Amino acid sequence: MKKYNLTYILTGLLLLISISISASNPINLEAALQKLFPNATNVQWSKNHGYDIATFIENQYGINVWFTNKGEWIMTEKDVNSLEAIPEIVAQKFMSSTLSAGRLRYIRVIDLPKQEPPVIVIDVQSWNSPEEFQVFYSPDGTLLQTLNVTDTGGIIYPGLFN
Repeated sequence: MKKYNLTYILTGLLLLISISISASNPINLEAALQKLFPNATNVQWSKNHGYDIATFIENQYGINVWFTNKGEWIMTEKDVNSLEAIPEIVAQKFMSSTLSAGRLRYIRVIDLPKQEPPVIVIDVQSWNSPEEFQVFYSPDGTLLQTLNVTDTGGIIYPGLFN
């Protein structure tokens, strides 16, 4: 009988210790997301590159919101999928580039907490080869960078913006 009492006491102590540890570092990703997107519904959570990512649809746009494991907002991707949904000057600059001859895979507007204005990323794949490129623009049409992402699959992640 004493053996079981000791087991229950130890189990209870371990439970209290784990509760106090988690209470000292509360991470509520749902609350962090609701601060930024109070109307977000049907949210799916995943992990990538060590970040927690909330994915949902808002106003017919796919949204990915990236957080650190401490609940700090790192980046938001808005999948716009149309040149008409970005500033006209950016669409014109892209269409006058040699990459416009490729297959448009996606267009995303990236918001970062420490960078203003947002960055517009256009992902293009060559028609006759597996080559894939991402072109980064500021909203005023300034070309920020062009990356060959053939080997990485074109994933946009916060490390691209450091």
